[in-house]
Amino acid sequence: MKTKALKIVGIVIVGLVALIAIVAAFLSPKSHVERSIVINAQPAAIFQEINSFKNFKKWSPWAEIDPNAKYSFEGPETGVGAKMSWTSENDNVGNGAQWIIESVQDKHLKTGLQFGDMAGTYTSDINLEPAEGGTKVTWTYDGDVSEVGMTSAAMYKVVGMFMDGMIGPDYEKGLNKLKSVAESQPKTESPAPADSTKTTK
Repeated sequence: MKTKALKIVGIVIVGLVALIAIVAAFLSPKSHVERSIVINAQPAAIFQEINSFKNFKKWSPWAEIDPNAKYSFEGPETGVGAKMSWTSENDNVGNGAQWIIESVQDKHLKTGLQFGDMAGTYTSDINLEPAEGGTKVTWTYDGDVSEVGMTSAAMYKVVGMFMDGMIGPDYEKGLNKLKSVAESQPKTESPAPADSTKTTK
């Protein structure tokens, strides 16, 4: 009886693995998460917070999850080439790195991401555009496991299905923190244009 039961369990497990592999084969290797918020601040005030990893902890949704996480920095302090690495014993933070690969003043920031030993290509973008009430900030995440081995790709594809629910709330929290930080900065008024009707003697 025991042998027969073990065989049945084995068949079920093999069947489940095969089913997951078949389903995963039809899933997209790409995952996308996107959240937006309108911040009552000029693009410059927001950009100065996102263009340097030294400011990241001020608005990062993960910084407060593990205040004891360790951070290290490489390259320039701002812009392309700036890199931040982190290590944490908290599984919700883990180990990884982030580096700036595109930086367009007051408009756009693109970073590369690496999470522990996870294979694949991962990037994040923050776009700033004028909007009623201030600046619309859109934060996105994109993952691509097209070049990953079949077994790993199947697992990552399944995880990708749930990525929006997994990190979407964190992105919302981060954007709200960024809003608080940017809106608390002193607002600078643009100088009034010269009166063209005045004449000089």
